[in-house]
Order: sequence, then C-alpha cells, then structure tokens
Amino acid sequence: LLASSPPHPAPRTRLPCLPQLLARLLDDVSRILPSDYVRTSVWEKFSTQSPSERDDFLWDLFPEGFQWSTSSEAFKVEGGWAEHGKGETIWDRFTHSGQAFANQTGDLACDSYNKVDYDAYLLRGLLVTTYQFSISWARVFPSGRRGSLSEKGARYYDRLIDALVSSAVRPVVTLHHWDLPQALQDDGGWSNASIIEAFREFADFCFARYGDRVKTWNTFSSPWVISIAGYGTGEHPPGITDPIISSYQVTHNMLKSHAEAWHVYNDKYRQQQGGKVGIALNSDWAEPQDPSRPQDISAAERYLQFMLGWFAHPIFVDGDYPPSLKSQLPTFNEIEKKRIRGTADFFGLNHYTSRLVNDTFGGCVPGPRGVGDFQEHIDPAWPLTASEWIRSVPWGLRRLLSFIAAEYTSITKVPIYITGNGMPTQFGGDVFNDTERILFLKSYINEALKAVRLDGVDVRGFTVQSLMDGFEGPQGYSERFGLHYVNFEDPNRPRTPKASAYFYSKVIENNGFVGLREKMVLPKHVPQPRTTKLVRLPPSEVPSKSKVVWEKFSHQSNFERKLALRVKSYRFSLSWPRIFPDGSRASLNQQGVNYYNKLINGLVASNITPMVTLHHWDLPQALQDIGGWENVSMINYFDEFCDFCFATFGDRVKFWMTFNEPYVIVAHNLIKAHAKVYHIYDERYRKTQGGLVSISLNADWVEPKDVDVFREVAAADRALQFRLGWFAHPIFKNGDYPDAMKWMVGNKSELQGLPASRLPAFTDEEKEYIQGTADVFCINTYTSEIVHHVTSLLSPPSYDYDQDVREAEMDDSPATAMKGLRVVPWGLRRLLNWIKEEYGNPEIYITENGMSTDSKTTVDDTDRVFFYKTYIDEALKAHNLDGVKLKGYIAWSLLDSFEWLNGYSIGFGLHHVDFNHPERPRTPKRSAHYYYDIMRNNGFPLPDEEKLLYARFDKGFAWSTSTASYQVPSLPAFISWAKCIRKLVRGGSCFESCLELWYP
Repeated sequence: LLASSPPHPAPRTRLPCLPQLLARLLDDVSRILPSDYVRTSVWEKFSTQSPSERDDFLWDLFPEGFQWSTSSEAFKVEGGWAEHGKGETIWDRFTHSGQAFANQTGDLACDSYNKVDYDAYLLRGLLVTTYQFSISWARVFPSGRRGSLSEKGARYYDRLIDALVSSAVRPVVTLHHWDLPQALQDDGGWSNASIIEAFREFADFCFARYGDRVKTWNTFSSPWVISIAGYGTGEHPPGITDPIISSYQVTHNMLKSHAEAWHVYNDKYRQQQGGKVGIALNSDWAEPQDPSRPQDISAAERYLQFMLGWFAHPIFVDGDYPPSLKSQLPTFNEIEKKRIRGTADFFGLNHYTSRLVNDTFGGCVPGPRGVGDFQEHIDPAWPLTASEWIRSVPWGLRRLLSFIAAEYTSITKVPIYITGNGMPTQFGGDVFNDTERILFLKSYINEALKAVRLDGVDVRGFTVQSLMDGFEGPQGYSERFGLHYVNFEDPNRPRTPKASAYFYSKVIENNGFVGLREKMVLPKHVPQPRTTKLVRLPPSEVPSKSKVVWEKFSHQSNFERKLALRVKSYRFSLSWPRIFPDGSRASLNQQGVNYYNKLINGLVASNITPMVTLHHWDLPQALQDIGGWENVSMINYFDEFCDFCFATFGDRVKFWMTFNEPYVIVAHNLIKAHAKVYHIYDERYRKTQGGLVSISLNADWVEPKDVDVFREVAAADRALQFRLGWFAHPIFKNGDYPDAMKWMVGNKSELQGLPASRLPAFTDEEKEYIQGTADVFCINTYTSEIVHHVTSLLSPPSYDYDQDVREAEMDDSPATAMKGLRVVPWGLRRLLNWIKEEYGNPEIYITENGMSTDSKTTVDDTDRVFFYKTYIDEALKAHNLDGVKLKGYIAWSLLDSFEWLNGYSIGFGLHHVDFNHPERPRTPKRSAHYYYDIMRNNGFPLPDEEKLLYARFDKGFAWSTSTASYQVPSLPAFISWAKCIRKLVRGGSCFESCLELWYP
C-alpha cells in the first residue's frame, strides 16, 4: 500500500532476555503509578465519553479558508517508467521482479505523465483548492544526482504545476514518497549517510525550479513506512530485513535529510518565494485496550512514540528522539539536534486507522513491539475495508489530533494539515457506487471538524487519498483508493468519478456539513438586457442581398476553407410535463419545480449562467391529444407555462429561449406563441429581472453547386429563406414570412388548383406584434450542404417540393456517425456572415454546435477534437475578420444522451456515459479537455514559440544564400543567374569571382 503502514504481522510470544527483565524491574513503579502527563493525557480527556457521545455527528462548518485537497503519488499514477530518460527506481526493480499482486507493475499506471490536462480537469470538477502530489526523484535526476538532470522530466512537473495554477488549484509538492532512484540504493540508499547531500541537492533544485509557483512542500510522506517496511520487515523495496540496525539508521539519515532541505529553503528561498516546508508523518491512533489500566495507557503512549514520536519529537520538540526510545537508537550530537529542532512550518499527518494497545513484556523481539513492550490488537467490531490493516475507526482521528496538539504543535506553534486519509475498496463489483468510502470520509472529516470546533485544535486542511485509483504497491491494482475509477484494461486509462467524488465536492462546496442558503450572486457575465425593440427591417429581396456572402467567399480554395471545461454558461431545457404533467397550471408538480430550482441554484452558486430553453420538443401528451401545436389554443397553454417559469425561476435565469429548432414542429402557431411569451416577459418581468428572451433557430450552410451561375446562387439563398428565414424573417425583419417563401408556396398552391396559398398569412396587427420579438439571434448549426436548382413535382404538395432545390452532401468532407452531418467548418463562417447581412448585424449566440460519434467511441474522440478546433476557428474568423457580432458559443453537448430517433447508438457528448451501467457514470473525453483549453485561452492565442521577435541584428551581420555544385545549371545560365542574384547578396563581384574558381 503506497499510502501508509504495511499490514501488522501477527504477534509472536517470546521469553524476555535478562537485560530487558532488569530494565523492566527498574521501571515497575512508573508503570504502576502513571505520571502527571498520563493522568492529564488525551486518553484521560476522552475516557468519560460514552460510545453514543463519541459517535455523535457534528453539524457545523470548518473555518473560512480551510484547505480542501486530494492527492496522488508519482509511482502510483505517472507511468512512463522509462520515458524521456527517467531512471529506474527501487519500486521499478521491485515490481519487475514479480513481487506485486499478479505480477502487476506501475510501468503505465494511470499514464498521468501524458495526461496533465485530464487530471487538472478532474480537480476542477472536484472543487478542491489544493492538489498534493510527489515528484519522482529519478524522473528529474535519473541517477539521483544533479549531474544527470533530465530536462524533459523536469519539464513534466512544470506542465503539471502550470496546469494546476491556471485551474486555480494550489500545488502541494512532496519531494520524496518512497520511489528512491535505484542508483542511490545501489550505494546503500537511506542507510548510507551520503544520501543526505544527494537529497539536499535534489530539494535545492526543486525549490529553485518550481518554488515561484509551489508554496507548500513536504520533504517526506510517511517516512516511517520506508524505515519499517523497506529496511525492517522487507515487505517494501529495497526489501532489507534488518529491524535492529538499518531501520534505525535509515530514520536517522532521513531526519538529517529533512533538516537540510528545510534549511536550504529557509536560507536561500523563503524570503523571495514566501512558501512553507513541512513533513507528512503517518500514525495510527493507539487506544488502551483497558482504559482503566495505567499500564495499558503507558503502552499506548509508547506505541505512539515509536510510530510518530520517532520522527516528530526531534523535529517539533527538542531535536532528539523521545526519552523512551533513546537507548535503542543512534545518537545526535548537540549541533545536529540544534539543526533538526524546529525544521517544520506545519505538521502533516497521514492517518487511516487505529489500534487497541496493551502492555506486555516484549522480550528480545527485534523492532518497535519488542523494545517498546506493547502489543496492538484490532476490535473485531470495527468496520472492515479492502485492506487487512485499515479498519474504520473515525473517532481515533480526533484523539490523535488532540495528542499531536498537546505533544508537538503546542511547542512549535505550527498548524496541522491532514495530508492523507482514505480507504481502499476491492476491485470488482460496483466500482462507482462506493458508499463505504462515502461513510468513511464523512465520519473521518467530521472527527476533524470536532477537533477544530470542540477541542480547539489548529487543523488547517484535509486531504483525501486519492484523486484516482492507482498502483498500490504490493497490492498492485487490486485495491482502489481513488475518488475516480480508472479502467486499467483500457490503454487510454479513462477516469470516471465515483459517488464519493460527488460527495466530497459537496462537502467542499459547503465547507463542512451545513447546507447554506446563501444569497444568490448572479454571474458577472450575464448579457445586458435590451431596452428597445428590434428595428423593423425591409423584407428580403428575391434573391436577397445576402447573396454577397457567396460572392465574398467564392475565391477561396478548398485548402483555405479547411485551415485551420470551466464554462461560463450552461444551456438546458425545461420539461413542460415535469412541471405541468397535463400541460396546464392546474396540474403543477412541485417536485419537478424543486428539481429545476436545485439545478439553477447549483449553477448560479458556481458562477455559471443558466441559459434556459422553455420548450425542446417534449410536449405533454395530454396536449397532443387535443391536436398539439396545430390547435391554436396551444398558444394560451404555452403562455401559461412560460409565465409560471418566468415568475418562478426568473430571479436567477437571465437568458431564455422560447423554442429550440421550431421547424421540427408547426410554424404559424409557434411564431405567435413565441411573440406572446416575449411580450409577457417584456411587460411583466423585464424591468425587475433584467433578462433576455430569444428563440433558438437552426440552419446549416448551403453552398451553390456553381457560384458563378445566378440561378444556383438564387437556389441557395431560397433554401436558407425556407429553413432559417421561415422563422427569422418574421421575428427579425418585418413580422412576415420571406417573399421568396410566400411567392414559391403561393405559386405552387395556385398551380395545384388551391383557392389560396398553403402558407398561412399574418394580419397587419399580428405582424406588428411579432416583429422584433427577440433580444439576440440564437442559431444551432452542424454542417453544410451543396444545393442546386431543380423544378420539383407539384404532387404531392410538400415543404421540400415548394423550394425547387435539391441538396447533396459534401463528399470531400469527413463523415460523422450521423448521416448527413459532415464536417464542413468553413460553412459556419459563411452562415454567420449571411445572418449578419440578412438581419442587420444582430448579436449572435451559437446555441448548438457539435458532432456525433458511434457508441464504440468512448473517451478517445480525436475526431471531435478536430471538429471543435476547426469550427470554433471559423467562428473566430467571422468575429475578428468579418465583424460578426458573435457573443457566445455552446458546444453540443455536455454528455452523451438519448439522441431522439437514434437512441443511444450515437453520442454528441464531451463526456462519455456508460448506459449499460445503472449508475450512468460519466467520463470526460479528450474533447472535454480540448474545449476547456479553448475556453481558458478564450480562443487560439499564438504559442510563445511561434511569436516573432521584432528587432535588428548587429551591424555587419553576414547575410548570404547558397547552393551546391551538383545542383547548379550549366555555366552560361549560371553566370546569368549570378548577375541577377547580386541584388540579394552584397558584393556580387566577389560572387562571380567564386564562379571562376568553381568553373576554371
């Protein structure tokens, strides 16, 4: 287990040796009559607690500024074990020799070495304020010494730290978490005093390289495990079994190494960088097996001194080992004691479980148990975990924190940070619904809260181990500590949040266990409301003047066309039947209302603007039973629904869309319904709520088959008028349908022998009422098509035949999983320009844009990355080069979902959803990380390495050009060419004299 101590071996009974019997006789009195310290100890403080009092839950908050964190360790997650020259570590040697579970290794692990953005994405979603990770010594210094520096290895941590800082997550760095370079182990490792200088050198480099961004450092994490498991029992690498000498010498050298690193920072970097250096020590809590026996209380204290005091006493008390251990350990001289004492700016604690301890004669058994005369036990009532040595004993944390405060931090006056706490679950079964971990974290975090609020302990932070499943030492991948599940069978190593990740994020969000109903603060990026109605525009000509768009781009070649997640807003639709099950106000479902209140509140609390669509195709069946949108009474039903939504949610929702892609439904009544809703908002709510109302229309770009043929250009324009102008022309221009549409449908109707046009007409009053009923222009678009003019059939009468156009896919463009939706990014720029020209340059929001992949594509969606890169770049061109007032872009969609007639066979999501799993786990895809980077950069800034430096070279700088003898033309032609090149190369005569040398 790469987190804390190894499994405790079974007790062994041996007869005490003579020297120890004599020592015990001399110590009998102090064992029978406890000292003043023991009488006033932590054990006495909590001795009167009943189990129910002990386990009472505290509903309270942590202090403001409390640090919430999660962690990982280099060997557990990085992989890339030999990539870019990384050196071998003792754990590489250990696992490659088949000593881990099922011969597993950390060679690839979670592949975090190649997934910096992925891991930063998870951290942002978790809402942590800090991320604790370790640096692989062998990745930076492959041989362990400065002379072997791997720049590529060092650069990996630059990228990770930069990604954290840009995600507003503070890095907390552990310099050494067990993975010693094998080259140093070959010289004796931590048992050789020469390693002190090597560690000092490594720490110095890290402080200098990363200290401008890293402000919190742990020198070591759980060094007790290195001493005991690595050099005592041999269960961990380097596998040395020497608990009498090596184990103690290793601790001696680690303490000196820690002190040297602290002094390096203090002397060279603290004043400039302003950071903190500490150490993360691991310890169980020791509870007397019989609290009424002073001997067991003394034994429990000795247990803690051997586990925690071994390291903590020298650093936090007096520079030397605890008195009860001194006779067993190497000695520090006075200079060393002074150099070690006080070398920590905080106390880091890794804690996972507790033990019952009783007093015993240890005899001559080597190791802490023998010399410490104690024996530990497990209460069989304590809940199990997947690990043999971790039982859930949350109340032990509170007591341990009180012990640390009394024994150590009361002297040095430094705060405590819980730098590691968590539990493993067994691989297999329900990997996402980890309720045991939720209960474990809930109870342990609450005990930390009790220590803060009830006991006055200065605890400043809590770190959950770990961010994701990883390689857990000898247990390999069989035990899982992660808040995120990692699929180690998939070479992409996708990470998926478990239930515990959602739980922990809620604790962080509330800063404890009290749900706050804070005053909602609206995001700063809410668009300003319109105060005046859109200006009436003249009807479109036939074809419209917007045909200039085809003329504008007609010169572009195919090559030119194809050049190339903290969201600020989230668009979703309300389910009408969830709020009004039968479509009417009388059937109000309060639980449905509560659901949307919860969603909206969560968005606003996260500074995300809700963009709400009032109707996205899911009409209540009860209304369809009376004719649906063909029934004019639907206008009043929709009015009633929208009025309720404005009144209920409008204090937080500032961006409304009445319909999404209304061409799918019925146009005439929908346009009237939209206009009525707009006026309701304008008259009743705009003044107090200050929001925007629009309608989300859809259109794909259409390219004429031949841009030089007027009839083909007119056909393309006509196709756009039928598809987009059908709704946009009444709303954004003059309250009526486009003339091209009225003329075509009217003419066809007459030829079909009908007394009037099949296209309904608006009265003048209705036109006035409809015109200008949108504050911004919202457009959904996915692809482009080629169209050409045809003379269609008169029968049967149809919308398609009315247009006299025929569409075709652009066969030279990449296909997607959905037929007809090819990737044609340059069409987006042209569509935006057409809208600009046709509708008076309105403010535009792209409210849907994305591409589908088949169900076999999960997280490695490189095609979608290409789609977003090229489409968003075309939107940027429209904005920056063409003067289009583009105000926002919405990627469709956040996650895979039910895609109407296609069901779950395709997916548009930035997150993969496993629909075969009842928990529907979501896993971010590559496109999610890429889209986040675009948002973070607010576009595509020029990379630093591609930026030009505008300056001059020194005077006299030599400029020239060159060729080779075998490549040049015949002599006469070459001499003629040489005369021409005089204009480029200064000193042409010299150039010609060179020719005479080449061609004598």
